[in-house]
This record gives sequence, structure tokens and C-alpha cells, in this order.
Amino acid sequence: MSDLDWGAFGSGDFVKFATIGDAVAGTITGVRAGQDFNGNPCPVLDLDTADGPRTVTCGQANLKSQIVALKPSVGQAISIAYVKDEKAEKGMKKVFEIKVGQPSATGDKPPF
Repeated sequence: MSDLDWGAFGSGDFVKFATIGDAVAGTITGVRAGQDFNGNPCPVLDLDTADGPRTVTCGQANLKSQIVALKPSVGQAISIAYVKDEKAEKGMKKVFEIKVGQPSATGDKPPF
């Protein structure tokens, strides 16, 4: 039997940013290390959203760099939106707009 804590991997649906305009907003319930599709380390955020628990793997270059710079933590409100594509060295990259704040004292979802 393994000592692995399978609950640490989150139970929500994974968020996919496939189309410009795709977005998610909620309160962060977990921040952990994960891997992108190439096996590189990246942050993973577990969120409590209006649609239930969701998980965001921050493997896209622009998303990863912003999340690492912002250093969001459990209890903070966050919104992530895929806003446009930009030319990159090796093709196109997805560009994200991220807002991080504190949840309201009444426990309401974030205002963004």
C-alpha cells in the first residue's frame, strides 16, 4: 500500500483555456507543485468556484510566469482569463489576465 496522499491532487475538474475568453474565478483552496504536459515543474491551484471545485495547472508560459510572480496563497480570491494570443519565438503563446485579491468578509465570491 502506498503512503501517497491522493487527496493532495485535488478533486475538481481541470480548467482548460482552449478559446480566447475562457476564464475561471474563485477562492484558492490549495497551491502545490505539479507538472506541465512536458514534465516541467509548474504551480497547480485548487479553486472553490461558483461551479464547484476546479483545478488549474499553470503550465502555459505566460500563466506560469504571472502566477510565480504573484505568489497567490490559500484563501485569496483569484480570476484567470485567457485574453489573447501573441507571437512568440516558436509560434504563438496564450496571454492571460490574472487578478488576485482577498475574499470578502462575508465569504462572497470575488467581485471579478
